[in-house]
Amino acid sequence: MDTNKMNSTTFEKKKIQGILKSVKNNMQFNFLFEYYVDYIKDYGANALIFLIWEEGRESEDKFSFRLRIMENGNDLKVVDLFGDCSSYYLGKGISIAMILRSKEMFNKRIISSSNKAKSFIGEANYKDATEKVWKRMVDSGLAEYDCLNDYYSTL
Repeated sequence: MDTNKMNSTTFEKKKIQGILKSVKNNMQFNFLFEYYVDYIKDYGANALIFLIWEEGRESEDKFSFRLRIMENGNDLKVVDLFGDCSSYYLGKGISIAMILRSKEMFNKRIISSSNKAKSFIGEANYKDATEKVWKRMVDSGLAEYDCLNDYYSTL
């Protein structure tokens, strides 16, 4: 049986927790996160599913971050990078901090979604993510752009 495509409801997902620190506009923020691995049918692959929140706001909406585990074994692709409905978490540096933390935690290259080299139907690299996250990382020497495949990647 292919364990990558097992029914995700068969087993309880092991959730791993951690602390995330971010800096934005010279302000430091502290967050908690948890993640688990699950097979996502729409991605056609396993993904790391993260929820990020500020202590004391556990019962409220959380920041969502997902990484598709790529077949090459070297890359994790950012496929979901969305703030909460109330926009409380926007502008607090979570996206860049989470990308860098993921690179460190999993010892993998983190790549952006692509509008050319798509891994699944519906994949897109949105302008906000490009402008507010990836281009800032390039400007800081933390990432580079692959114009042939239209994606950004951590260095």
